[in-house]
Amino acid sequence: AKWFRESLLWEKLSNSGEALKLLIPNLVWKYGGGRSNDSYMVTSQKMIEKKMGNRGSKSALNKNTVKEQRVDGSCINSFLVKKFIKKGFMLRCTLMGSERNYQVKALSNQITNKRFYSSSLPKSVKLSKETLNPWIVVGFSDAESSFMIRIRKNSKYKTGWTVVAVFSIAVDKKDLFLLESIKTFFGGLGSIKKHGKGTFSYRIESSEQIMKFIIPFFDKYPLITEKLGDYLLFKKVVEMLNNKEHLTETGLYKIVSLKASINKGLSEELQAAFPQCIPVFRPTVYNKIIPDPNWLAGFVSGEGCFKSILKKSSSVKVGFQSILIFQVTQHARDEKLMESLISYFKCGYIEKDPRGPWLSYIVSNFTDIYTKIIPFFLQYNIIGSKNLDFNDWCKIATLMQDKHHLTTEGLNKIISIKGGMNKGRLSSVSGAQAPHPTHSR
Repeated sequence: AKWFRESLLWEKLSNSGEALKLLIPNLVWKYGGGRSNDSYMVTSQKMIEKKMGNRGSKSALNKNTVKEQRVDGSCINSFLVKKFIKKGFMLRCTLMGSERNYQVKALSNQITNKRFYSSSLPKSVKLSKETLNPWIVVGFSDAESSFMIRIRKNSKYKTGWTVVAVFSIAVDKKDLFLLESIKTFFGGLGSIKKHGKGTFSYRIESSEQIMKFIIPFFDKYPLITEKLGDYLLFKKVVEMLNNKEHLTETGLYKIVSLKASINKGLSEELQAAFPQCIPVFRPTVYNKIIPDPNWLAGFVSGEGCFKSILKKSSSVKVGFQSILIFQVTQHARDEKLMESLISYFKCGYIEKDPRGPWLSYIVSNFTDIYTKIIPFFLQYNIIGSKNLDFNDWCKIATLMQDKHHLTTEGLNKIISIKGGMNKGRLSSVSGAQAPHPTHSR
């Protein structure tokens, strides 16, 4: 009633019209409070001035302008209690003095710009506690990050070479908003740039920033895949850079030896330039125990896949058998970690890829999926656009649980949902309402 009375104080602007053209994700995330509340994403309405009438509303009392925002529920709770709830929408009005005070620029404009955000070291940087859970960030980093040492010729230096340490996370363009959230988590450090065709990367290339903020973070919340070995060697190089050891020939050769054991090792150019280089011993990673459920949510957000398969079957009246598969793929060097998922979820099996050194943890039993996998990720949310695939996957699971997949109508619904999942989903950020990173419980 209070809202209704207050709404009577508002009137349309003179240029009001049909208006809303496109939903874009707002990069300031809002969350529902408490353990049982849903989390929400704020999306704003992108408008084209020339074709547009409705710019908002104004108060009949104080003439403030209003920016319209739509709040979308990003996950579905109470899975074990009731059926999935269709995502609802709420319209929220936020008072703004003028458009220049909007919280972010249109994301579609950010994609087309050639230059992206960068920042120098602020006087004081703190990790944001209102965005991502730290273990989510670690899990996603175990999946998608890189700890790189770049060594290039440079005649300006006495040694003839320049050394740069780079912490990077690369994702598809549909997850650009996720990189923004990770950048916010790390206090706005670093920059986001176009990485390749259809991909973007978040990078921190300042050894001072890495030493003061990235190293302490991963020391407190350690990686658990074989990437930890890369990180430990990377850390040694960063320490040497901050001590200016790379400016001496002895220090440079030591850094080259460390780089030789990081990621793919030395390039052909560096091998030719440093033929006497002996790679250092790569640290052995023993701990393969999942430290926190949020780590797993972050890791699956990078390496996991929620599949829906329709298989021809003469034993089913509709002619097709509907199969759901949960899959996590990783390099064979992390075999122990993959095996630990079996005991963690108490289901699934390991399958080796005959085409290369890859392993997949797979769950295909519907009962296990419906009673173990889905409830887990409803509590510890997938981040990024993959959450859309998970939500669609859940819709198909509901249809199967209710036996609708055995009817022609139900099968057609599954075909429709399946057609928009994974690679079938639009990759355009401006065209998809991707869910925001949730503050996992």
